[in-house]
This record gives sequence, C-alpha cells and structure tokens, in this order.
Amino acid sequence: MTADDIKALRSELGINQRALAEALKLEVAEVRAWEASEAFPTKAHCAAMAKLRTNPPPKPVKGASPMQVLADPKFFLLVRKLLAHPKLRAEVERLAAEHPDPLDV
Repeated sequence: MTADDIKALRSELGINQRALAEALKLEVAEVRAWEASEAFPTKAHCAAMAKLRTNPPPKPVKGASPMQVLADPKFFLLVRKLLAHPKLRAEVERLAAEHPDPLDV
C-alpha cells in the first residue's frame, strides 16, 4: 500500500491521521511516516486498513477546538460551579448520561 493509497483511504473514510492511527492501534507518527513514504505498513496493517472500508472507525468530532473551549470564560465559570456545588454536579452527571460521548459516535 503506497502513501497515496493510504491518503485516499483516509479521504474515502473521512478520517484524519489520528483516527486512522487509533483504529490501527498505532502512534500517529507511524501513519505520518507512511504518508510521507518514510516507512511502509506491514501486510497485517494493510489488511487491517482494507477491513476499515467495511467497518470504518468513528469520524473525528467537529466543532470548537480544545483551545477555543479553554479560552472561553464561560467554560471556566461552569467548571467552578460544578466544583463548588455537588448538587449541580450530580444533576449534570444525570443529564450527561442521556447523551453519547462524542468519542464514541
């Protein structure tokens, strides 16, 4: 499998290098090396990538970047309130249980 094949697979699946690395249980640096033709996947990795066409990994969650969230003063206000008010935290935990984890989607 060539670097272009790997890039095409990621494009087809709509995933980034990190998602591919996670699906293959590798470090993202390994996928980057493959795509830069600095290293090449093993036969086992090629077979695993072929299986991803029928069973693709979850797509990365889009939205605000972690840095954007951390820069929002409202975020820290929420965190402070959650830390200071156990009843509020319990209610938020109850509500959160009704929603899927974005990493599981």
